[in-house]
Amino acid sequence: MTAAAPGVSLPTTSRTYEVYAVEYGRLASTKEELFYRYSAYGEPDEPVEMSYYLWVLKHDGDAVVVDTGFDRVVGERRGRTCLVDPIAALASIGVDPASVKTVVVTHLHYDHIGNLHAFPNAEFVVPLRELEFWTSPVARAAQFAAHVEEAEIGFLQRASAKGRVRTTAGTESILDGVTAIEAGGHSAGQQLTVIDGVGGGVVLASDAVHFYEELELERPFAVMHDLERMYLAYEKLKSFARAGAVVVPGHDPDVVRRHRSTGHGAMGVVRLDAPRAGSTHMEGT
Repeated sequence: MTAAAPGVSLPTTSRTYEVYAVEYGRLASTKEELFYRYSAYGEPDEPVEMSYYLWVLKHDGDAVVVDTGFDRVVGERRGRTCLVDPIAALASIGVDPASVKTVVVTHLHYDHIGNLHAFPNAEFVVPLRELEFWTSPVARAAQFAAHVEEAEIGFLQRASAKGRVRTTAGTESILDGVTAIEAGGHSAGQQLTVIDGVGGGVVLASDAVHFYEELELERPFAVMHDLERMYLAYEKLKSFARAGAVVVPGHDPDVVRRHRSTGHGAMGVVRLDAPRAGSTHMEGT
């Protein structure tokens, strides 16, 4: 069930996907560090663990990759723990990067485009607003530039010049059964990816929502481009949840507990279009 827009019924498409989340990294932090003006809630600070994911859509033996994680060296330089190299993680679930034809990029922060070079034959589907913003002069300002790697933006620019980038804007179909919706907020062109899953509709919030708590309590993340659009993105996501879709935050460790493991050893790989019996689509919505 892919939704074309919040607040409407979820139409059926001719193609459905198995939808997977692959956890490859972790960060130990605190609520004071991760939530915008957390002290305003009048609650004591407490530890928070943040997970790093990439996502895979499978249909008839083909795989679409949504975001490519951080480069291991870059992540470790930034104090992140890499549980498994993202490309190795893909290989362990039967995805050969060289055979991937489409990589969907939700936004251009370093932890979402760090391994684009590993997909030599893929077309990169990128929000136009993201590409425009991160190649503009204002993106060099310290508070913005801290969240990207110049070399990775440069790689995407070169890929665009070679005709390997397809841009999207507003609400747009990427593939049959996959819809991109520009939400903004966290990043200039932050994208929601809506998928017609085999087991039901799935919305990959990516970083429009990092944690279940962020959406349920409407507590914005500390890194943002536009606070108003961040709040509006919450409303879009809640509309999808009310319509029956599974809404998946981009960095919550609880994702691997709320969904069915695929049994890939110790790796955190879960099937998102088939939630565990008794679980809800999004508590609190």
